[in-house]
Amino acid sequence: MKKFITNVIFFLIGLMVVMPIAFSVISINLNESFYDKNAVFIWGDSQANRGIHLTELKKKLNKNIYSSCHDGASVYDFLVFTEQVTKNSEVIVAVSKLAQIRRKDYDYNASGLSIWALFKLYQNNYSFNEVLKVLKKNLKPKQNIKTNHRVPRFKETMEIDLPISHFESYYNKIPSFLEDKQSLYLSGIKNLIQKNCKISFIEFPYHPKLAKIEEKSPIWPKAEAFKGDILSLFEESRMDTIKLDNNRNVFKDLSHLNFAGALDLSKKLGAKIRVQRVPTIYVIL
Repeated sequence: MKKFITNVIFFLIGLMVVMPIAFSVISINLNESFYDKNAVFIWGDSQANRGIHLTELKKKLNKNIYSSCHDGASVYDFLVFTEQVTKNSEVIVAVSKLAQIRRKDYDYNASGLSIWALFKLYQNNYSFNEVLKVLKKNLKPKQNIKTNHRVPRFKETMEIDLPISHFESYYNKIPSFLEDKQSLYLSGIKNLIQKNCKISFIEFPYHPKLAKIEEKSPIWPKAEAFKGDILSLFEESRMDTIKLDNNRNVFKDLSHLNFAGALDLSKKLGAKIRVQRVPTIYVIL
C-alpha cells in the first residue's frame, strides 16, 4: 500500500511537470508563425479584424502579414499577444475606444494561457472570479494567429445591426474599469518596447452618427488623453492621420469599415509604415 501511494505521488508530480511542458510545446507549434522574421503582426478587435485587408497590406509592405485579431479582443488578449511575438518583431496595434469601455463579460479573453497576463489582470482590480473565468477559457492550447480573415464585401448602403441606443448606453458614463483597462494596455505596450519591437498604432474611425455621440460623452477626454499616455512611453513618437476616400461609403455599420474602406486603409497604411521612423499613432479619418 505504501509503495502504491508513493507511485501515485510520483505520477502526479511527473504529470505536473510534463503537462505544462506539453502545453507550451503545442502552443508554440500552433503559433509558429510568430517566429517569422520577415513579417508584420497585427493585434486588434473587430475593427481591425474587419478593417484591414491583409493581402493588400502584404503587397504594400512586401512582408508576410499575420493577424491576431478577434472580435471582442481586449486587454487579456493583448497581453498574450505581446508575450507571443518575438524580439524585434514589427507590430500593428489597434486599441479601439470601444474595447476600452466594453463590458468585461463581452471581452474575448481566449487567446491562450498566460500566467503573467492573468496576474496582471489581478493586479489591476480584476476580481478572483473574473480572473478564474479567463483561466477557464484558456485551458486548451489555442491558435492565436492567422494569415487571412473575412473582410465585409462592399455595399453602397450601410447596415445598422446595432441601434444608436446600444452605443449611447456605453458612452453615457465612465465605466469603473476604464483606467484599469488602459493601465493593462500600457503594460502590454511596455512589453513590446522591452522586446525592441517596431510599433504602429491605429485608431479606426466611427461613422459620423456614432462619432457625435462619443464627442459629447464624458469618456471622450479620457480616451483622447490615453493616446498621449501611449506616446509618452517612447523617447520619440508622433501622431499622423490617414484620410479615407469619403466619396463613397466606407462603413459596413456604425463602427466597422466595409471592403472598400478596408482596402483604401490598407493601401494608405502600408505606404505610411514603409517610411515610418518612430512609433506612430495613425488616426483614420
